[in-house]
Amino acid sequence: MIVLFVDFDYFFAQVEEILNPSLKGKPVVVCVYSGRTKDSGAVATSNYEARKLGIKAGMPIIKAKEIGKDAVFLPMRKEVYQQVSRRVMNIISGYGDKLEIASIDEAYLDITRRVKDFDEAKELARKLKAEVLEKERLRVTVGIGPNKVVAKIIADMNKPDGLGIIYPEEVKDFLYNLDISKVPGVGKITEEILRKVGINRLGDVINKSGELVNLVGKSKANYLLSLANNTYHDPVESREITHRGRYVTLPENTRDLNRILPSLKRSIEEAYSKVDGIPMEIYVVAIMEDLDIVSKGKSFKFGVSQDRALSVAQELLNKILESDKRKLRRVGVRLGKITKSSTLEDFLH
Repeated sequence: MIVLFVDFDYFFAQVEEILNPSLKGKPVVVCVYSGRTKDSGAVATSNYEARKLGIKAGMPIIKAKEIGKDAVFLPMRKEVYQQVSRRVMNIISGYGDKLEIASIDEAYLDITRRVKDFDEAKELARKLKAEVLEKERLRVTVGIGPNKVVAKIIADMNKPDGLGIIYPEEVKDFLYNLDISKVPGVGKITEEILRKVGINRLGDVINKSGELVNLVGKSKANYLLSLANNTYHDPVESREITHRGRYVTLPENTRDLNRILPSLKRSIEEAYSKVDGIPMEIYVVAIMEDLDIVSKGKSFKFGVSQDRALSVAQELLNKILESDKRKLRRVGVRLGKITKSSTLEDFLH
């Protein structure tokens, strides 16, 4: 299998630069304003000039403004970015047989049948980058690998506007020696847990396989071990984003369940109003007071009704509050695996 991973470099900010060329060379920060106060909210993304100042995604706007007094701060214009994303995804799809849209600015492309080897894949990736730049003036980074994870990792290492490739014969050593923080899906908390027991490289999990499940759970343990042993296989699937969500800023940072529930209920109502069908997955997402993101989810064999979703969400929220002592800043739900079929879930309880 030969997979391309395409990343739209600092996408929101880059689109703003394209639409307003006078921004080029200046620190540009695209923000999500919460509405609490004039500068309440968080940074969605920033260009590399802003990043050099220390402004990063997730940072409170008020802090970013302290760091970048001369930076240009802009509100996020999601509809504009979605239009550009759709056009770019259409270009990308013409270069492979299966396109898997991972997010508004990321996609996997299976090109196994389009090229004879990895060298030819590199040439195809160059053409893809050139066409996107010519037609949309957008610069993208492309990673090439024998599976989705390797392609993403090498893309991340070659940002911005780069092209990285890992040949099949290089994969085993590359993954074995990979710093654990570079593995997709390993966040700060998981990284800290692993480093405490001496897992600093991905290859280190092999010698800790017996205790890995207790450290990170069965699913993540299997994922890490399959990567370390170079047996990971997850095919590119032709699909668009299947999750829909809605997030609400709380009136104040809190751990009080009674204060959080009205916002959680509202986010469920709004999320359900946007989907054409019934979800089989429910996730509660909490943005903590330090803007760290914590989520808990649950999958079902059948669709989940809106009424049932509230009790499921409350159960998941309780788990978050029990495992994390920080206050919540925002809360929301994501609905996944939307099905058109009628809900049978209520008959099972």
